[in-house]
Amino acid sequence: IKDKYGSKRRTEITGEELGDYDLEALIAEEPMVVTLSQRGYIKRMPLNTYQAQNRGGRGITGTKADDEDAVEHLFVSSTHSWLLFFTDKGKVLWEKVYNLPMQSRTSKGRALVNLLQLPEGDRISACVAVREFDETRFLIMATKNGLVKKTPLSAYKRPQKGGIIAINLREGDALIEAMLVSPGDNVLLATSGGMAIRFAESDARSMGRNTSGVKGIKLGKGSTVVGMVLADPSMSLLTVCENGFGKRTPVGTGIVEGEEAPPTDAPLPDDDSTGDAVAEVDEPEVEETEADEVDVAEGDSPEIESADESADEATGSTKGYRRQRRGGKGLKDIKATARNGQVVKILSVAEQDDVLMVTAVGKIQRVRAGDISEIGRNTQGVRIIRMDEGDKLVSMARIPNDLVGDTPPTATSKPEA
Repeated sequence: IKDKYGSKRRTEITGEELGDYDLEALIAEEPMVVTLSQRGYIKRMPLNTYQAQNRGGRGITGTKADDEDAVEHLFVSSTHSWLLFFTDKGKVLWEKVYNLPMQSRTSKGRALVNLLQLPEGDRISACVAVREFDETRFLIMATKNGLVKKTPLSAYKRPQKGGIIAINLREGDALIEAMLVSPGDNVLLATSGGMAIRFAESDARSMGRNTSGVKGIKLGKGSTVVGMVLADPSMSLLTVCENGFGKRTPVGTGIVEGEEAPPTDAPLPDDDSTGDAVAEVDEPEVEETEADEVDVAEGDSPEIESADESADEATGSTKGYRRQRRGGKGLKDIKATARNGQVVKILSVAEQDDVLMVTAVGKIQRVRAGDISEIGRNTQGVRIIRMDEGDKLVSMARIPNDLVGDTPPTATSKPEA
């Protein structure tokens, strides 16, 4: 048989190198949904996994029903994008989306510590997806103690396996958020004590990586920064407190009718400054009515009215977040009363978005953002989720409206009454 059918090898085996080749060119570029859980498990799924459902359906499950590990970060990105993982200790690590484990909707995911050289004791506090390291864009970071730092995005375009320092944190401080900004954007910070400040990104000068930043907001006694979002005029700011109360307030344009924009040449505080950047306005305290104490039920739209608030509404001063200079105390966002407890999180949401609420004991509730009352600042808000005795609301995550069916897949689509 060998003599009849045999033939010489047509391929040649050599020891020569094949040369450089682009692995990414072999990977199809497609949109992915990436989720990172509170316990540090990450996975990716094709975007059409969520979109393949008819309008009017009941939605689809995103994690195992018996899994108490809740989603903390959720976003859509391309397989070819870089993910920048920022730790609470101020370090940043990189990974390509296509290197993340592709798993089913109901799977747990893979431990992030098995993918990244995450230092022991560090936890991921922010994730940023970057397709290109655009020279015109910046990364802005916020710390627990009220500092903000803006660095050119291009400073992060050379990934290192072990990560690099993104911000030089002072003793007792922690990185709580990072996001991309472009020239002309506004940034909004919120504190655990219920204050918020909105300022132009240009108020924070561009710095190198190994710096601490400058003062973003002047904190009250015992307060910390709990969140930072891009101030998008088309969105609402969702603020939630540890006892399950919260509200939505229109972000607005930042300019209140009849008021002048903050001067661009006013002095700004440096990182060690104790002075205020702008004159601070003591807003009148708003008397809460019984309507403010009620839970949200279907069809309810609590009216929160007082003589002081009526006067404020006439000028629009509590209907949005007017722009100030960074470094001041800011404006009252929500009342952190004994009923509400401390503010734990803010999100920028659209009415059609869903929000995952997570409590300290692992209770998870998914609600439609549009079912949470949209009211002004300086109010107590309404009940969003009913807390069991001893439990506290600790976090929430936004599910963008293009991933949402008409009805969320959990037990209720309305804030709990």
